[in-house]
Amino acid sequence: MRRVFSEVLGIHIEVPDDPKIISLAPSITDTLYRIGAWDNVVGVSLFCNIPKEAKEKPRVGAYLKVSYKRIDELEPDLILTTTGVQRKLTFELKDNGYNVYPIPLPTSIYGIIDNIVLTGYVVGRVDKALKVAKNYLNKLLNIEEPINKSVYYEICFEEPYTIGRYSYIATSLDYIGLKNIFNEVESSYFKPSFNDVAERNPEIIIYEMKPGLSKSYNEVIEMFEDRGWESVNALRSNNVFILKPDTLAHYGPTHIDNLIKLYSQIIARQ
Repeated sequence: MRRVFSEVLGIHIEVPDDPKIISLAPSITDTLYRIGAWDNVVGVSLFCNIPKEAKEKPRVGAYLKVSYKRIDELEPDLILTTTGVQRKLTFELKDNGYNVYPIPLPTSIYGIIDNIVLTGYVVGRVDKALKVAKNYLNKLLNIEEPINKSVYYEICFEEPYTIGRYSYIATSLDYIGLKNIFNEVESSYFKPSFNDVAERNPEIIIYEMKPGLSKSYNEVIEMFEDRGWESVNALRSNNVFILKPDTLAHYGPTHIDNLIKLYSQIIARQ
């Protein structure tokens, strides 16, 4: 039995050496797979679809609500959550007597790597986690040629949202040389003014679809043109990139793989 301290909860958590784990956050599920703790995972949330093997694990609820009956059936030693909007669920689980540890929501690409190590520390896989983190650092260091263009990023929730300065997505794009046109906005996500986007005239547009949504390239371009963006540099130079759901919005280790793939696609089109 090990005792690990949670900065969020302000208490020590007792974790067996080979714990049965429920992961309620897609990023954590992704990390557990990477650091060799996959056999310890006995349950996940409905939104945990990375890796593809996650579909074979029992589902215990959604992102903000769980089935306590299902959790009790699986008898976990540890439930892993994240902070942000899952904070309320974290304290609900704690108050109901469950052994829960929240992994902090990253505010930068560097936080994604740090969370690999933290998760490994919590579940007893720190040596493997350090190797995985080092591997991702090396992948990022191999990016030697920054793109050096302005970018507008949009993700479709119920309405279009973009990113401000305080988003791990903004720091990831900055790392590969893409300067967010709304970088002065001190926020993570916000609803943009379409006129503001046109006036800022980004050289690249990245559009990430929400889960369950599928749009063709032409449909996205038509949507942008309907907003009056025909003269925006990104459209004129064919620099619009459409991402599948959970590409950059996902903040597990796969986020970095997706970022590097996007970087290669952008470079190839220049």
